[in-house]
Amino acid sequence: MHSPPAELLDGRISQHYKEFERLKAAGVVRVYGASVDWAADIDVVVETTGSEVLEVLLHAFHQEPLAALEKAAGKGVGAIIKVPLDSGWLTGRYGKDASFSDVRSRWSRADIERRADLVEKFRALVPAGETMTHTALRWLLAKPCVSSIIPGAKSVEQLRDNIAAGDLRLPPETVSAIEALWAADIERAPLPW
Repeated sequence: MHSPPAELLDGRISQHYKEFERLKAAGVVRVYGASVDWAADIDVVVETTGSEVLEVLLHAFHQEPLAALEKAAGKGVGAIIKVPLDSGWLTGRYGKDASFSDVRSRWSRADIERRADLVEKFRALVPAGETMTHTALRWLLAKPCVSSIIPGAKSVEQLRDNIAAGDLRLPPETVSAIEALWAADIERAPLPW
């Protein structure tokens, strides 16, 4: 289920999971799960359903779900990561003067300026010779609880570049520095989605 209302996440309430189990027993689906954004959502799905996979919003600027995702992985639940580049911000493409006419137009000028400031702090953590995109994707790949990442690509060249991010690993100190950035500058005041 893609980003369902909270009441549909709880398998004690929602009838959807009974249907998913029926489809699984019939061999129509191998596994099922839900697309979620927050740790509490992960916990509810894992604790009340037979879900074996989650699609989770997770990136360097949204690490809130990470501990719940690690716990879910310990129970055998896989994780597909959505929006791994924070709608393009973690590519370094946008700055303080960015403006949007699509779904991102929901961000206020203050939201855009804050994200731009965080992008510069993130950029300072990127190892020499690396790109912001590869660093952001490699941070996710450094997490054993991450099964797969689905970054967007507007061209074959971008697709190939995203795939190349898996060729190398980030140094542990960069992984820690990205986590420290989130803890210091974002955790207590999350960015709006």
